[in-house]
Amino acid sequence: MLAEQPFDQRLDLGAAKPDWMRFETEAPVDDILVGTSAGGFVAVQAKTTASLSREIASPFGKTVSQFVRHWLACRDGDGSLRWNRPLDARIDRLVLAVGPQAPAQLREVLPAALRLKSQPGGGELNDAQQRAFADFEACVEQAWTKATDLPYDPAMARDLAALISVVAFDPIGLARHAMTTSLAGMVRSRADAAAVLSGLEALCGELMAQRGGVDLVALRRKLMGRGISLLPPPDFRRDIERLRAHSTATAETLERFEVIEAVEGDRVTVVRECQNAVRDAAIGGHLLIVGEPGAGKSGVVNALARDLRRAGSDVVELAVDRYSVETLEGLRHELGLTHGVIETLKAWDGTEPAWLIIDALDATRGGRGEGVFRALIEEVMAYGGRWNIVASIRTFDLRMGQQFRTLFKGTPPVEGMIEPGFPAVRHLRVPSWTQSEFDQLLARAPALAAALANVPPALRDLAAIPFNTRLLSDLVKDGLVTADLSHIETQSELLQLYWEHRVERHAAPARACILRIVTAMVEARALRAPFAVAVQSDASALDDLEREGVLISVDNRRWIQFRHHLLFDFAAARVMLDPEKLIQGELRFGKAEARGLMLGPALTFILREIWMREPDRAAFWTAVGNILSDRDGDPVIRSATGRICAEYPSAVSDIRILAGRIVADDAGAAQAFIHSCGALAIRLEDYPETPMAPWVGLARQIAPNVATVAGTLRFLLFRIVGSVEDADQRKDLGVAARALLEYSLGLEQPRNAVSAAVDLVAETYGTDEAASRALLERIFSPCPASALMGPKRFNRERRISGSL
Repeated sequence: MLAEQPFDQRLDLGAAKPDWMRFETEAPVDDILVGTSAGGFVAVQAKTTASLSREIASPFGKTVSQFVRHWLACRDGDGSLRWNRPLDARIDRLVLAVGPQAPAQLREVLPAALRLKSQPGGGELNDAQQRAFADFEACVEQAWTKATDLPYDPAMARDLAALISVVAFDPIGLARHAMTTSLAGMVRSRADAAAVLSGLEALCGELMAQRGGVDLVALRRKLMGRGISLLPPPDFRRDIERLRAHSTATAETLERFEVIEAVEGDRVTVVRECQNAVRDAAIGGHLLIVGEPGAGKSGVVNALARDLRRAGSDVVELAVDRYSVETLEGLRHELGLTHGVIETLKAWDGTEPAWLIIDALDATRGGRGEGVFRALIEEVMAYGGRWNIVASIRTFDLRMGQQFRTLFKGTPPVEGMIEPGFPAVRHLRVPSWTQSEFDQLLARAPALAAALANVPPALRDLAAIPFNTRLLSDLVKDGLVTADLSHIETQSELLQLYWEHRVERHAAPARACILRIVTAMVEARALRAPFAVAVQSDASALDDLEREGVLISVDNRRWIQFRHHLLFDFAAARVMLDPEKLIQGELRFGKAEARGLMLGPALTFILREIWMREPDRAAFWTAVGNILSDRDGDPVIRSATGRICAEYPSAVSDIRILAGRIVADDAGAAQAFIHSCGALAIRLEDYPETPMAPWVGLARQIAPNVATVAGTLRFLLFRIVGSVEDADQRKDLGVAARALLEYSLGLEQPRNAVSAAVDLVAETYGTDEAASRALLERIFSPCPASALMGPKRFNRERRISGSL
């Protein structure tokens, strides 16, 4: 079994191999039971001192009796024990194992007689064979009569003969030499083979005492646990080497995310300060590496893989954006494996932990590839072997991916590296450059340091994000100086400058090439496009964009990718999303198209561009209103838009126009308000420092007409009223609370609306006592408020009013 070779040819089982074995079993033939790769079973009974006899009480007779009882148990069995189903001479065997000292009549004559008797039409036996078979037949008949009341059929002996093999075995002579030879292919030297055989003997002795068993995986694990070094299983060695080679190629590809090059040929790398924490967390179990786009996740993951390899660990490194697969079978094909990825990882065993490192889970962008890598992760985790999984993913995609959050369920291992919103996910957040990392980088890249010497603080903050650092380094290589960069304040502006220098200067052909590539990627839900698509009509444009570093080719130029996923997002925003159509309501993201995960990040660039157009953000609130009021819109796009609405406002002026539109009964504005408040509630949990002023001002400004948003306003007030301490802002909340109560009192069927509004008015009572009291007193007017609120609630509100 360990050598993964077929059974001894004396059993005549063809190419079948042992799959598992058990010792001292419940079967009548109980010494050893072996399951075969052909679905058969080999039951072994060992007799070191047996000789031919017609006595049922003799060692030979007892063994024949066990064979008969085994045959009957299988004939009458239901398969519940796997072996207890009718025996099949094509795949099953009953084996009598004897030592080298057994008489020749038993070792040689009886096996020949059984073989001749079981062949089609029977065979001619010589005198010695006839005597041997007669002894066997006599024992079979006696055993049958003893085991069952059914009449004995003389054909029974012939039927059993087809199943029985007598095998002589010499554990210290030639057979031992043959076993050592068969094990030579599993170890690096013949001396190691002898040690393996000794280990096997000791292990089998223990399993026999324990009535235990093993399959190949468990056998290898137990032997390696004894300090015995084994080569990978022969059938999987080629696949394991392919995974090693592929991992090496992946690591070389990902190295670009660790390098800053502000001067041609001067490649600078900085060891991230978080690297030790990442390695320690990875050693502790399955782990997600998260962070915003461009934070340096790929570089950190690649450095982790390199550190683990240098420490002698087995590492498989995959980059999701290199594959366009829809099934695990497709992934097997892409990797050039004979066996499946999961089967190969199971076969790649050892006593030390190993790591499967997967970069950029977000690169699937909601396509079928997501299911492939999710299934890979799930099955490797479920297997429970030595393979630990470390995967990187953008915060945006983890927020959208409930299943990934479930797979990596656990407690974040490092207190200072937690991404808000994921307290129950075992993850680490990769930060931007620390100050010491950034200082080290600038000291080693003087050209970049000179370009950033006198730039505004906003640009210097941008430069502290690794992706932005690389963009700036590229621009410095293009000859840009501080004056060219001084107007840059946002990542969008930095990308636009990069776009102008690396794409637009190649005019329409370059833009057309990028449009073809982006369109192909969006349609395929993958961050790579076939070379044949990219090169259509103008190969020189593709060559230009590769020279500029905007695009890269992979897999011997069969596929084209953007150098970074952020470049894809920005390119998609530039060539596929028209801000004017978004504002006019002509650009839709239909639910059926399912493009949210693919285009959601690109939409962020467009919405930021629209936000910056006007001080009152009028066009922005029009655009998001169009998106959020589309009830058939993509839920990912709507969710992302809601979060943007909650994130961008920092002043009352940012949101004033939205309030005016709500008061004017604008349906799009109402939807923008509803989704914004839901996203705000989540944001406040993750980022409690979020400015309250815009939302307090919005609540105050929509007080003249709360009809279309009463439920959402109530939700907003309950969420923020306890957090606002500023006196003026609390006055604004009081105005909104009283407007909500007044509206609720006018409803024909207010249900809980009145009681909820009363609580809010009570909470803000001191902001305008007279107005609050006057409004609360209306509850006790002739209007049957008790009928509207219910008697218990009504009495409670009376007590509240009295206390006020």
